[in-house]
Amino acid sequence: MMIQRQVWNDKVRYLIADEHGSVMLELYEEPQQWGEHYGTAWIWGLYIFPHSRRKGNARRLLEETEHIAAEAGHKDVFLQWEERNTMRAILDFYKRQGYCEVEADSDRTEIMLRKSLKGGSEYGED
Repeated sequence: MMIQRQVWNDKVRYLIADEHGSVMLELYEEPQQWGEHYGTAWIWGLYIFPHSRRKGNARRLLEETEHIAAEAGHKDVFLQWEERNTMRAILDFYKRQGYCEVEADSDRTEIMLRKSLKGGSEYGED
């Protein structure tokens, strides 16, 4: 597994990849807003190559990402599911991993999810 840490002006971005897929994590010092929700840890672009799916690889990458956020002191992590880019079964996958819906658009094609992390500090949603 390769973990690249990038320090930007307003965030730290982690690119986490292996031979099965990749995911990006952005950690902020100040809460960022999406809709009515604020958070400091955001997961983007979890992707598993088709030949590596349904073998636990997405769960493993997601857990590694959550671990990095928790170790950095964040108490929650957010992600967005969009129907135009992702199958509906992926939304169910996130829910099985402990993510809860916190906001959705009127036709439920974009849904924001949140998961509480163990070991986090006072960062995250108020």
